[in-house]
Amino acid sequence: MKDWFPLASYEFYAFLTTGMVALAAYDRVFMGSALAHEQHWTIVSGVFWAVVAYLVGQIIAMPSAALLEHVVARRILRPPSEIVLGIHPPRRRERWLAALSGAREYQPFPVPNQTRIMGKLATGLNVASTAMDGEAAFVAAFPHARGVADTATRLDNFINQYGMCRNVSMAAIIATAMLAYASWQTHDRMTVTLMIGAAVLAIGLFLRFIKFYAAYTREVFRTYDKVVS
Repeated sequence: MKDWFPLASYEFYAFLTTGMVALAAYDRVFMGSALAHEQHWTIVSGVFWAVVAYLVGQIIAMPSAALLEHVVARRILRPPSEIVLGIHPPRRRERWLAALSGAREYQPFPVPNQTRIMGKLATGLNVASTAMDGEAAFVAAFPHARGVADTATRLDNFINQYGMCRNVSMAAIIATAMLAYASWQTHDRMTVTLMIGAAVLAIGLFLRFIKFYAAYTREVFRTYDKVVS
């Protein structure tokens, strides 16, 4: 972002965009598209609704992290650290998700790389490789990776990308629910079309979230393997 812009890049994409998606659906369902049809915007009203969208985005970020990241991506699915290190093999659901998202990052490292990284982690944590926990492995590797300037920049980019995709996906899920309710009430064809569009957005950005979430983890272990002898 430019120096004069009041929001950082992450705040703009992950919060403001998220809030705008949810607010647009709310406007359609509960406000009769008043905002969409407004023709005489003033600076004050524009700033006001931008602030509202930003605050809504901040609120949506909480269930987004709790549900999509900590429940879906780390419990229903196996965490990326367990996949890339080969601690547990990917099940059908992880293989399908990797295929649908085109996420090479959500696949195991080659076996020689797995063995070398796991050996270094086992030595550093003083545990057997067979007893390695994915979360413990990530915590041990992260400081080494973060200490490399180039990797730190890449990690910041990945976390911005996956945070934005996760939050907007959650907003699109909420928008889909609101538009589904309105479609059931009114049987309006445009509302049905918008509902389908919101559902596609939710699924598409969830797949992108998984890709960048796995890329973040993969970069940590890739750098750890490079810097730790």
